[in-house]
Amino acid sequence: MMNRSNINILYKSVRPDTSLDRLAIKTLTKLISTEKVQFNELNILFSSDKFIKSLNRNFRGKDETTDILTFYYETGNKSGLMGDITVSLQTARRQAKELGHGIEAELRILLVHGFYHLLGFDHVKNKDYLAMNKKESSALKKLGV
Repeated sequence: MMNRSNINILYKSVRPDTSLDRLAIKTLTKLISTEKVQFNELNILFSSDKFIKSLNRNFRGKDETTDILTFYYETGNKSGLMGDITVSLQTARRQAKELGHGIEAELRILLVHGFYHLLGFDHVKNKDYLAMNKKESSALKKLGV
């Protein structure tokens, strides 16, 4: 399906952490295998609140911090998808503390959420929310979250 070299882990305005690299690669490799999808390239960007807020403002017109943003790229190539998942580590840490679980669990939750956005799932309408939630819940159970 997809080898590790197709998953790129990047950092913007936060300190790189190899344990986060391993967590992201393991989580996404499992999701890709479970869903039987092909990615040409999947970029995971761990960022600060300030950086993700600027992306949110520039691409969604929302001048606020968010936990995750997902960008899918049309390649015109049927052999695989391309996309970016940007995660604010600061927001993820706050949410983990508020929800009473560790940062690893919170990052898995966010990566699963972003992954399903890349596959075309959304949560604007209730029926879409229910379908996405079902996929996420199943994936998180398989990941032990």
